[in-house]
Amino acid sequence: MSESLLCGQIARYRKAAGMTQEELGRAVGVSTQAVSRWECGGTPDVALLPAIADRLGVSIDALFGRDGDAPQDMDRQFSQWLQAIPKDDRMMQIFRLLGTHLLHIYVDPNALLFSEGQQTVAETCYMRGVTPDGSLTWLRSQYVTEEGMVLSIITEDFPLYLLLPEPPEGYEVHFAANDDYRKLFAVLSQEGCLELLLFLYHKKFSYYTPSALAKQAGLPLEQVEGLLPGLVDCHLLRERSLELEDGPTKVYCVHDNHGLVPFLYFARWFMEDADAWSCSWEVRERPVLELTEEQIKRKKERKHEKER
Repeated sequence: MSESLLCGQIARYRKAAGMTQEELGRAVGVSTQAVSRWECGGTPDVALLPAIADRLGVSIDALFGRDGDAPQDMDRQFSQWLQAIPKDDRMMQIFRLLGTHLLHIYVDPNALLFSEGQQTVAETCYMRGVTPDGSLTWLRSQYVTEEGMVLSIITEDFPLYLLLPEPPEGYEVHFAANDDYRKLFAVLSQEGCLELLLFLYHKKFSYYTPSALAKQAGLPLEQVEGLLPGLVDCHLLRERSLELEDGPTKVYCVHDNHGLVPFLYFARWFMEDADAWSCSWEVRERPVLELTEEQIKRKKERKHEKER
């Protein structure tokens, strides 16, 4: 194989992985300039080829054009690619991989204006001027098809990616009861509730007495004592009884989950200006909660199984 074909393969697979020349160089221990030279006709040291192939998620044969276009054993290649990334950068690189190739999930890249069906990871999620008062709003992306939806913000300062394939019986079968949602929203709407929860999420896991919570969160004791039963009832806080010298007392901590952060993110998403989209691709003909005939059939079968 000619050197020009090898340099073309490196450039091709690097772009397909959503990587910059700097990122590839850092992953295999060379400079950005070295990667640039490879892609302009230079040849990497043969000892570097396994690391380059692993980092790009392909085989060495693929670098020499012998594997064809179809990836081989994607689980193995993805694992190799991920292991070659420093641990403190893996989550962001997975996001970049998903975000830059988002258009490939549902959309025919040949029908798009984007190069190779990719979209760019932008620097900032904020956009000013689309709301009447000119305030900042998120620049979001959404893809909604018959198979499901993707909600994302493809940016450096607020990387967000939610992939929601539609379940066999539809989304709604997994909702909580309406009364449970009403109870949750009623609790959260009380004055001081969000402030109390945010205070606790700023702290490491620990139990607090009501007086300690009030003092450290800067809230009146009576207000905190009024909020605690509802928060416990909605499973947002845990309640325990602690035996002290002068008798038992109640102590509280955050429930063992991390749902508050994504909950507040998507509460804001829900309230953002609907015109602030970096890309909105909606080709679903059914309403989001309307079921197909096959889904209705599956839902009935599931109901019958529970009744047996």
